[in-house]
Amino acid sequence: MIGDNIIVLDKVPSTNKFLKDNWQKFPSETVVWALEQTEAYGRKKDKWYAPFGGLWFSVLFKPRKRPLIPYYYVRMYSLAVVDLLKRRYNLEAIIKWPNDILVDEKKICGILGESIYSGDKPSCVIVGVGMNVNNDLTEDLSSSAVSLKQLIGKEATLNKILREINHIAYHSYYLKYFKPKTISNLTKIWINNLNIKKGDKIRLKTLSGKIVIGELVDIKSDYLKILDDKGEIKEYNSGEISVII
Repeated sequence: MIGDNIIVLDKVPSTNKFLKDNWQKFPSETVVWALEQTEAYGRKKDKWYAPFGGLWFSVLFKPRKRPLIPYYYVRMYSLAVVDLLKRRYNLEAIIKWPNDILVDEKKICGILGESIYSGDKPSCVIVGVGMNVNNDLTEDLSSSAVSLKQLIGKEATLNKILREINHIAYHSYYLKYFKPKTISNLTKIWINNLNIKKGDKIRLKTLSGKIVIGELVDIKSDYLKILDDKGEIKEYNSGEISVII
């Protein structure tokens, strides 16, 4: 079960990096939890602010008979965090495509999936979860991010939240959907919890800063299909854009 083996670290550059360097030493579903990260990063290698008081952890997956594709694990944890925030704290949480969790249009959590390959086959997937819980936000982040403490008016117990997220991920999604015949159902649930829907008029920002405006035609595994104002359908990979809306 996820979290049967938990490694707790006071401070580490990155829990994802720690597992990437040590993945062969630990069993599948090992959780590495750091009280503070000094070099945390997001999906586009953006620096992630991860001070004491937040919940910063990564999970190692190297199952024998389940899919080893990072975005499925990101979706699982996105849904687990949303479920926790809705059920326990009665918060209107939503997934900002593809891997951020928002409450009141502010980011409370980010999730990153990475793979390690042996030749052309994946050996493991590592999922990193960074959630603002009791940590204070810097002034420049306060307009776009929020902490759980701010939303509920009191501090929360990090260890309890960690265990609940992993419990939901394991029992509600991992056991149920991580099989060849049912994994597509996980994607359907994820799409239903996104902040964008087919037919929406949306704005995208590319890595170069260009703004793209168009109609969302389709949501694929790792990219969006957009009908732009010139009547052309184009594909935009998640690593190349940010959704502004």
